[in-house]
Amino acid sequence: MSDRDGADGSRCGRRWLVRGVLAAAASVLVVALTSSVAALPAGASTTVVVLQMNLCNSGASTSCYSFGAAVKNAVAKIHRYRPQLVTFQEICRDDLYADRGFGPLARAMADLYGSRQIRVVFTPARSRTTGGPYHGCVNGQEYGVGIVYYGTGGEVHQGWYTNQGRGGEVRAWGCATIMQGRLTGCTTHLTINREVSMRQCRELVAMLTSASWVTPQVVVAGDLNLAVEAGTPSDVRTCVPPGYDRRGDDSVQHMLFTAGVTWLDGHAEPLAGTDHPLLYARFRV
Repeated sequence: MSDRDGADGSRCGRRWLVRGVLAAAASVLVVALTSSVAALPAGASTTVVVLQMNLCNSGASTSCYSFGAAVKNAVAKIHRYRPQLVTFQEICRDDLYADRGFGPLARAMADLYGSRQIRVVFTPARSRTTGGPYHGCVNGQEYGVGIVYYGTGGEVHQGWYTNQGRGGEVRAWGCATIMQGRLTGCTTHLTINREVSMRQCRELVAMLTSASWVTPQVVVAGDLNLAVEAGTPSDVRTCVPPGYDRRGDDSVQHMLFTAGVTWLDGHAEPLAGTDHPLLYARFRV
């Protein structure tokens, strides 16, 4: 993992754990990269497949960087699972949105639903030095988190946490309305310092439980750099707000979701080219 605020790498696992957590912060609109959107069913309940992937594709960490192999493998997983919502961390801007069209991750979703039927949201980390986007990728591209989805939404909210680690990367979050009036999807990548990541998590939770634009049903998927650690201040479960449930790998990736979102099934599986497993979940919304 290419976390820059400390020396530890995150741990990988394959079990799904129950109960919750997530992260948060100030809402500032950044780079929202979108196309036209088609409709998911708006009334009756529908099934939504979510994939969560930390791809370690910046190149800053040689321990997990695979020179784009993780992106290629993520494309294959998208084709296999046909998700409605995919969340990414440790990606470069051109993995999602290249200068002349979609990057490979967004193109994989367009292969399923058509280029005019998906939306792409990329939120770069900020540079502590310049205040602008953090160009943390070895190819000079902006580095950050992303969402690609097929849905009826359109509203995008993005921002950076008030609480930050000491490194040069200012951590970010991004959210989008996946289904109008019904479902919000969010992603984030919290800092590796657990005391700080817990504060960031509580920022995100505070936003999700108070912001007027958040729909009644929410799914947040990301790399929280927090794990289930009973009896410790950094136990991720202490950050799960009332009314939310949680599933995660046996390490630091988690999905938080409201009671109105019914978890049907899911699992973690190895993803070649990165040191994080893929998380798959199928919900009824």
